[in-house]
Amino acid sequence: MTSVDATPAATALPAAAQAWVDRVDREALVRMASDLVAIPSPSGEEAAVMRFVAEWCTARGIEHQVVAKDPERPNVVISVGDASAGPTVVMNGHLDTVPVSDAAAWESGPYEPRLSEDGGRLYGRGASDMKSSTGVMIALMGLLQGAPLRGRLQAHIVSDEELSGRFGTIHLLDEIAAGRLGRPDYCLIGEKSDLKVRNAERGILGMEVTFLGRASHTAAARATGINAIAKAAKGVLALEGDIDRFHPAVGKPVISVNTIQAGVAHNVVPGEATITVDRRLIPGETRESVVAEVRAALDAVGADDPDFRYELTVDPHGDFIDANITEEGSPLVAAVQGAARAVLGREPEYFVAWAGATDGRFYRQAGIDTVGFGPGGERAHGANECVYVDDLVAQAKVYVATVCQLLGVA
Repeated sequence: MTSVDATPAATALPAAAQAWVDRVDREALVRMASDLVAIPSPSGEEAAVMRFVAEWCTARGIEHQVVAKDPERPNVVISVGDASAGPTVVMNGHLDTVPVSDAAAWESGPYEPRLSEDGGRLYGRGASDMKSSTGVMIALMGLLQGAPLRGRLQAHIVSDEELSGRFGTIHLLDEIAAGRLGRPDYCLIGEKSDLKVRNAERGILGMEVTFLGRASHTAAARATGINAIAKAAKGVLALEGDIDRFHPAVGKPVISVNTIQAGVAHNVVPGEATITVDRRLIPGETRESVVAEVRAALDAVGADDPDFRYELTVDPHGDFIDANITEEGSPLVAAVQGAARAVLGREPEYFVAWAGATDGRFYRQAGIDTVGFGPGGERAHGANECVYVDDLVAQAKVYVATVCQLLGVA
């Protein structure tokens, strides 16, 4: 668990920024995170937790609007400051979670937020992914409500991150593109990053490969049949494995064969077998280069096997996205690095890990500089999921310091 000593920030931050950082309240962060965890909100059932957020804003007189593609899956956009006075910084966090599939393995109820005896961990479904971090964003909107911001601070509190984003972040970005919501200049993503700077994410390209055999009766398998499963086995072995490339912001690319479908009966040689391939790209790779590599690997098998035939379908679900990066020279990257350096008292690291995608990719795709910075935690999506409370405090302080730098808080 990360332990944070904020002492170095006293000499590293301007006095005005330090004063706002010092207002971060650990108990308020835990309370907000606990309130969110206590409201079940598996993807598709986000209305109740979003209603809580909207009511919290109303009770404090904080400007907000509910933006929904589906009324049962709303998003809340919270705003403080003045967009005409300077840039807009948005914090993005999601409140949908995966369902609870292993309730008996929990030491306490998944929707009964619990602090560890030492107060260092908060347990509950969504505590790590990512209700606690989103709670930090909501709490900071209250903290900075009266701050003299030279610009606007927003929180995009969204649904639907765990499934597709189409009802959540993608919908908000569509509304921005249509001119119905203001366009942010910078975006902070609060997904787990172990207090490291995540300025890039791998791209995603799905593929389906159908291996073509010849169906026959099992009795004649060696005479008239060509077993598509056997051909698929060769294809899987050709594709599975390490890819020896590296990018300093995200690490290595990844390829994985994740499903296989074949066969119609126990006594029929299968004539077709289809696999799905999930390929994660690093900056510098393209859709075309990845497809060419996959074809080359499969064609190499075919060079030694005249019966090896396949059909390749690229991006069957239409969810391809390039590897995306906010370059180190961005004012946002510099601001987050400087804030983390001050609050943590050490040089911030880049988040190079075997991590999945976040909604940050959609902001970058829209041309908005985006950096991920979030807490550490354990067992996301599993039993006894938890977040490190010290990290939540550190995240909040880094966000406040970042906002102070970008929006010139006096």
